[in-house]
Amino acid sequence: MIVSWALKEWHAAVSALMQGQTVMLLRKGGIKEHQGEFRVASRQVLLLPTLEHQKAQLLRPDFQALQEPQRQISDGDTVNFGSWADITHGFLLNPPEAAYDLLPHLIWNRQFVDDRLQWKPDKPLYCLLLRTYRLSSPVKLPRHSGYSGCRSWVELGESVEVKGSVPVLTDSAYHEELNRIFARLPEQVLA
Repeated sequence: MIVSWALKEWHAAVSALMQGQTVMLLRKGGIKEHQGEFRVASRQVLLLPTLEHQKAQLLRPDFQALQEPQRQISDGDTVNFGSWADITHGFLLNPPEAAYDLLPHLIWNRQFVDDRLQWKPDKPLYCLLLRTYRLSSPVKLPRHSGYSGCRSWVELGESVEVKGSVPVLTDSAYHEELNRIFARLPEQVLA
């Protein structure tokens, strides 16, 4: 499989995805999103850990240890990637308050959800479910201006082969987690 996009997310969230501690992200979109709206640019993405906007007080206590960078994200001229994900599901949370029901599956705490709902309250809140894979060997790509700023998606400018990657969770473990998540969602979200 070839991947040509990256999804930017807090370092702690990418670490949790890589350790199989979560399969879920919440998104409203970054300031630099196309027309200010969140859209899935690609279903297969390299995971780009970032320290932008990451705040320890918005993580659940059991995930706060993940806030510290465990590996170097960038050396200035290149960006390092250790994982990629297949976004198996992406949907609008309607009502947005359904995010509170998903707290047991998130790395973030209630304050984070409160902040997300209050920031641009007219904008919808999206849920992404990701099947994460460890790359067989780390990938270093040249840094370009698209990596900077408050955006969700980065077009890599080249294609990356992810053959030989290992899934973080087995098929059955991933589907069991999806079933637990879907059981917490109101019917109108799944319709």
